[in-house]
Amino acid sequence: KQLCSAGNLCLSVTREAPKSPTTLVINLTEDMEYEFRVMAVNDAGVGTPSNISLPIKAAEPKDIPCAPSVVCVSDSTSTSISLEWTKPADDGGMEILGYIIEMVKGEEVEWKRVNEELVTETNYVVTGLQTGAEYKFRVAAVNHVGRGEDKEIPEPAQAVDRLTVPQVDIDAAFKQTHIVKAGGSVCLGIHFRGKPIPTATWVKEEGELSVMSEVTTTDGYSSLSIENCSRNDTGKYTVNLENSSGSKATTFVVKVMDTPGPPEAVAFIEVTRGSVTLMWKSPLNDGGARIHHYIVERPKGTDKWVVVGNTKNLTYAVEKLNKGDEYDFCVKAKNEAGYSKPKETLAPVLVKEPHIEPAADLSEITNQLITCRSGSTFTIDVPVSGRPAPKATWKLEEMRLKNTDRVSIKVSKDRTTINSRGASEPKELVAAVTVQEQRGNKQNQLVLLAVKNVFTA
Repeated sequence: KQLCSAGNLCLSVTREAPKSPTTLVINLTEDMEYEFRVMAVNDAGVGTPSNISLPIKAAEPKDIPCAPSVVCVSDSTSTSISLEWTKPADDGGMEILGYIIEMVKGEEVEWKRVNEELVTETNYVVTGLQTGAEYKFRVAAVNHVGRGEDKEIPEPAQAVDRLTVPQVDIDAAFKQTHIVKAGGSVCLGIHFRGKPIPTATWVKEEGELSVMSEVTTTDGYSSLSIENCSRNDTGKYTVNLENSSGSKATTFVVKVMDTPGPPEAVAFIEVTRGSVTLMWKSPLNDGGARIHHYIVERPKGTDKWVVVGNTKNLTYAVEKLNKGDEYDFCVKAKNEAGYSKPKETLAPVLVKEPHIEPAADLSEITNQLITCRSGSTFTIDVPVSGRPAPKATWKLEEMRLKNTDRVSIKVSKDRTTINSRGASEPKELVAAVTVQEQRGNKQNQLVLLAVKNVFTA
């Protein structure tokens, strides 16, 4: 046996003449084409060569592909059934040219080809079916060698409409939270599916959709676009998908980066002879960013406001004010986008010492009664309050008590204490709190404590 080149140069590939009409040629170059011819040999010599063979490539042998790994029904209607399958695990060593789909109806036994031309994808929709009828399907791959093995669906499929609840298709581009600067635009979109095709409805929590918003919905996609966003567009937006099989809701969060709204309910909570303390509530809208701090201002002249302080808290004490003067104030909120509009106090405040009626706390003295042994020492301690600071006095049977060697009286701005040694007989002890008002010398007396029946035990 000889191997021949394109120039008709032939080389012997067997050293000895094989006894049978077959032989194995080894040590060939992969993917190289070769031609062969054969000559017979007897005792008289070598005979005439045979015709040269067709070119043969030295490559792995080719075969038909195996069957697809999985064939299944992905969907159906009253007149169609959708099939999907996976590529064969072994393509036979050659490229898959396409697939052949065959079907058989009900109890019939003859398989009929569905597609005239090979299907190059791994899915196919079989149409023109009888409503309610059952069908079996099988798929075979085809390569250059020929048609491969068949793979049949696990069980017969029925041509009926499938009802499925709405479902949301989430991909890598899906975002539930969208942050946009004031004046910008935002688009909230969602891909969905379901049988029948769901309807899509967009709503905004705690408000209505902006007049600058537009809803666009197709069979499998719905979007809400908002142009020229402002802080009022901040909030949660929900798209409700609904069909006869059920419903599905998906919520998006939109944050518009804008200056915050003004603080709420600015008011005075304390006024003294040289200072006022203001309190307010956080803005209803923070502008989509954290409130960094608040600015407190007061007017200077007729059209100018000056800063008197800033704070991260919801209260601020303005000091070094002139007693007897009236003042207006306003508060601004600040975030990374800027300052809010000012929120002013409802009316000016007069800086003066406030008047608070004298009061005392008797809660720690049970039934306002104290007893002690004859000759013993007792102590009475009474917290007091009021503006201006009240003056406290102690009386025993209408007689004002003073500090003696037996009686010790201590008075501070918020409490009064009496200590007495050597109690002898029942007496009535009265503590009186007085305050000297700025308008005159009138005294307001409040009985804080009546100790009755102080007796010898």
